Amino acid sequence: MSDGHGGHTVQSFDEELKRLSGVLLDMGDLAIAQVRDGTRSLFERDDELAQEVVAREKQINAYDTQGEEMAIQVIARRQPMGVDLRSVIVMLKSFTELERVGDEAKKIAKIARRMIVDEQDPIDAYRDSVKRMAIAAEHSLVEVLRAIREQDENLAIQVAERDKLLDIEYKDALRAIHEGLVSTPSLLPVAAESVLIIKAIERIGDHAKNMAKLVVYQVAGRDVRHVKSKRLAEALGKTDEEDDAG
Repeated sequence: MSDGHGGHTVQSFDEELKRLSGVLLDMGDLAIAQVRDGTRSLFERDDELAQEVVAREKQINAYDTQGEEMAIQVIARRQPMGVDLRSVIVMLKSFTELERVGDEAKKIAKIARRMIVDEQDPIDAYRDSVKRMAIAAEHSLVEVLRAIREQDENLAIQVAERDKLLDIEYKDALRAIHEGLVSTPSLLPVAAESVLIIKAIERIGDHAKNMAKLVVYQVAGRDVRHVKSKRLAEALGKTDEEDDAG
């Protein structure tokens, strides 16, 4: 905590940040569950689970509202500066990213419900690609939450850099869907739904990447939002050589 506060103020400000972080991490855990259950409802054709995901999205929105209100109150009451202000801003932006993850999970669950009603099923030709994408996106969320919890800049960099693997899976899945349509044009309805699903999963990965870059900003004080993920470590001097001490 910065030295610009008196002792009591430092302690109470730390406690407020801890409460705000707690809400963010709780929201993150729920977002992970939403992604996991949304994709599971699709592959297991579980309409009841899909309904639960859609219904739980209200909780995601409630966390987002609560976090935003808490962050604004902290800024108004404490008028933090430097690293303290950076911490609040990062959490505020992270709430938004997680809310969007929730939106994508709900979208997947709604598509799952439509496919169940229409007796459609993801085609075997790209089922594995979609599953790999879902696992990768969920893993990125788990890891970025750990990076937030532990303030681990290196882990955050790894999460951001791994997003390119999800992009590769996305392109592979699109290619498989296209090839399936060429050989079997009657698959157009299920192919159209599947494109929406993989796009939603790809966006979940993007939100995890964005959160990872926010962690880097919080810990290192470097705004790397517009740095390509594959060049992130190099931009931060996290390659073979250590940063100069001075």
